[in-house]
Amino acid sequence: GRVELAGPDHQLAAFCVLVKEPRLRVAHDRRRHEIRRAGEVVGPVNDKIFGHFIKGADNFGIFSIPKPDLAVLHEGDGIWNPETKSPYPAPFKILKSYRPGALRYPDGLGVHGHDWKKTVGPLESRGDWKFGLNEFMQINESVGAEVIFVVSEYIGTPQDAADLVEYLNMPATEEYPWAIQRAADGHPDPYDVTYFEIGNESWVDWRKTGKPQVRPPAEVGRYASQVAEAMKAVDPSIQCGVPFLGENLRWTEAVFQNISESIDFVVIHTYPVKYGGRDMEGEKEDQILEAMMAAGYSTSLQLKRDQQIIREHAGRDLPIAITEYNMGPTQQQKNLKRPYRFTLASAIGTGDYLGRLLNPDLNVITAIYWNWLNGFFEAVHTYAGHPWHSLEKLDEPALRPTHYIFQLWSDFRGEETVSIQVDSPTAEFPGWARMRPMIGDTLQEETILSDRNILEGSRILPIKPGSVSVTHDGIESWRITYENLTGNAFTNLMIRTFGDLPGELIPPTQGLVYRINYEAKWTPEEGSSSPNIGMGVMDHRGYSKSGSAIAVRGLEGAQDWTHFEAEYQPLQDTRGLVILARVEGGTEPANGTVEVRNLKIEALQSELDPERALLSAYATRSEDNRRLYLTVFNMSLDEELFTKVEIDRFPIQKGTYTELNSEEASAVNDEGSRVGWTAEDEILETNEKSFTHTFPPHSATGILLERK
Repeated sequence: GRVELAGPDHQLAAFCVLVKEPRLRVAHDRRRHEIRRAGEVVGPVNDKIFGHFIKGADNFGIFSIPKPDLAVLHEGDGIWNPETKSPYPAPFKILKSYRPGALRYPDGLGVHGHDWKKTVGPLESRGDWKFGLNEFMQINESVGAEVIFVVSEYIGTPQDAADLVEYLNMPATEEYPWAIQRAADGHPDPYDVTYFEIGNESWVDWRKTGKPQVRPPAEVGRYASQVAEAMKAVDPSIQCGVPFLGENLRWTEAVFQNISESIDFVVIHTYPVKYGGRDMEGEKEDQILEAMMAAGYSTSLQLKRDQQIIREHAGRDLPIAITEYNMGPTQQQKNLKRPYRFTLASAIGTGDYLGRLLNPDLNVITAIYWNWLNGFFEAVHTYAGHPWHSLEKLDEPALRPTHYIFQLWSDFRGEETVSIQVDSPTAEFPGWARMRPMIGDTLQEETILSDRNILEGSRILPIKPGSVSVTHDGIESWRITYENLTGNAFTNLMIRTFGDLPGELIPPTQGLVYRINYEAKWTPEEGSSSPNIGMGVMDHRGYSKSGSAIAVRGLEGAQDWTHFEAEYQPLQDTRGLVILARVEGGTEPANGTVEVRNLKIEALQSELDPERALLSAYATRSEDNRRLYLTVFNMSLDEELFTKVEIDRFPIQKGTYTELNSEEASAVNDEGSRVGWTAEDEILETNEKSFTHTFPPHSATGILLERK
C-alpha cells in the first residue's frame, strides 16, 4: 500500500503498509524511483521500550536535599500510601494506563548511597523505609512489567549484590537464607528478576557527604565484572549491564577492555538537548523547540554510532538498555515561564523516539523515561507543595504534555510491529549543543576548518586566594593545586573572545564545533578524597545566562599523563569561550595537584546528518490482524501536512483517530498554555483501501483501523 502525502510545496511521500503477506512494492514519487520492502511483520512489539521509573533511593547526601527524603522513603515519590500499605489510586491508575513493559528501581545517581538491605524486613525494623523493595515489587507485579534493578557500586560489596539476587530469585529453602527472609516478608515465591545494572553513570560520584571516590574506567570494568560474576554464581540466568559513555572514547575503551563475559548489555542514558539557560524568544526559542522534536531522529542515529563503538571496543555486539532518556533540557533556573523540558515539543520528540526504538536493528532491549512522577522531568505531578517540606497532595494530578504521549502510545499500540515506509518533506536543522546539524540528504564527514589554536590571544583571568591556587606557563601549560577543598569548585582560567578570528571560525558558521585537546595528570596527597575532576569549556556569558557548556571529566583517574579531548558546539550567538578547571566534591577534603599541558582548541565542521523528516509514522497491529494502529508525529512548527493513506490487503471497515496538540509547541500545560486532546475517537472518512487526513503542526495522532 501507499500513503501519499502532498505538503504545501506538493512534495510527495509514501507510507507502505502491508499487513498480511510481505511482498515487494514500488513506491514512486517525483524525486526518486525505488523498490522497497514494506509491510513485513517485523516481530512482536517490545513493550519494555515503554518503561518507567519508580524512585526508591533517598537522595539525602547525593544532591542538595537538606534532610532524609521522606517523599521517597515513605511514598516512593508519590506512588505509595504508607497508611493503607497500597498504591495511591490516582497515580497508580495512570501508571497502569501507560501499560509499562519495564519499571526501573531504585534510582539513578541516588543509588550511590542506597543499601537495599535496609529496605526489607519487618516495617518496624526499617526506620523511615516505609516504601522498600517489596512494596516496589508489589507495584511491579500489579502492572506486569519487567524489573530493571540498579545495583549500587559504592554501597555494599559483590557479596551484597549476590545476596540481592538470592533474595529476589531463589526458592525459600534452607540453602538460601535471604530467600527465606523474602518469604518471611510476605512473598514465598521468587520474583524472577532478570535485568541488573551494575552502577549508574560510573564516571561520577555525586555523594556530597563522606568521601567520594570515582573509580578509574579500567576499575569500573573490572569491578562490574566482579559483581556480575558474584550475582551469576547465584542465578546464571540473569543479565548484567555496565554503563557506557560514548562521548568519551578513552573512558569507554578502558571499561570495555576490562569487562568479562559476565557482562551482557550496555547501559546508555540519552539526554540529547543540552541547555541550562533561561527562557528564549523568537528564532532562538524556535531552534530549541525544533531540537526537541528532532531529538528522536538525532539520537537514533547516534545509537547506530554507539553500536559500532561497542563492537569495536568490546569485541562483540552487546544489546543496549536505555535506562534513562528525555528529550527536554535541564534548566536549573527559577521562575521560568516555560521550562522547555515540559513543552509539547519535548513530548512530541519523546513520542517519535519511542517509535524509532521499536526498530530491532537498534538492538535496544528497554527504554526508561526519566522520570514520570513528581520528578524533574515529571509527566504527572501530585504534590501540593515541595515534597521536601510537605507530602500534602493535589485534589487531582497535574498532567504535563508528555503524559498524553504515553497515553497515546498505550492506546495505539498493538502486539506486532509492522514495517512502514515514510517519505516526508524534510527540513534543515543547524544543530544544538551535541546534536549534529542536519543538512543535505547524505551523511557528511567531519572536517578541520583550521589548525590554529583558537586559544591564542586568550586573556588569563585572576584567581582569588583560597583552596584553589593556579600557576601557568602561557596558555598551554597549567598547574592547579587544591588544598583542603570541599564541595564544588569551578575556577575560570582564561577567556577567549572572538574579535580577531575570521568569520568561518566563529558562530554562526554552520556545523561549527570546537575540539578541546590537552594532556593532564592528577597527583593527590595521601589520604585525599578523589572527587570528580576535569576541565570545562563554557560560553563567555557564563552558564547561568547562556546555559551552554561542556565538562571534560575523568581527570581523577589520570595518575600519569593522559590525553583528553571533547567537542563543544557553541550557540549561534556565542562570542567567546571560557576555559575552566572543575571539581565536584564532597565533605571530605581534596588535596593534590592537577597538571595540564598542550592545551589547545581547534575549529571543526562537525559531521552533518541528513535533513530531518517533518513527518514520522509507526505501525503496529493486533495479534489477530483485526486492528491496525498508526502513530503519526508532525514535527513541524508551522506546517500542516495533508496526507492520503492507502492500505493494501487490509479492507477497512472503520477508522478513528485521536490527536494531541496545542496552539504553540512551547506550551507546557499550565493556565496560559493548555495541551491536551484536540480530537478523541473521531471518525475518519474511509473507503476499503484509503483515507485522507491533515496532520496539524506540532501534533501527535493515533489512528485505529478496524478490518472488515
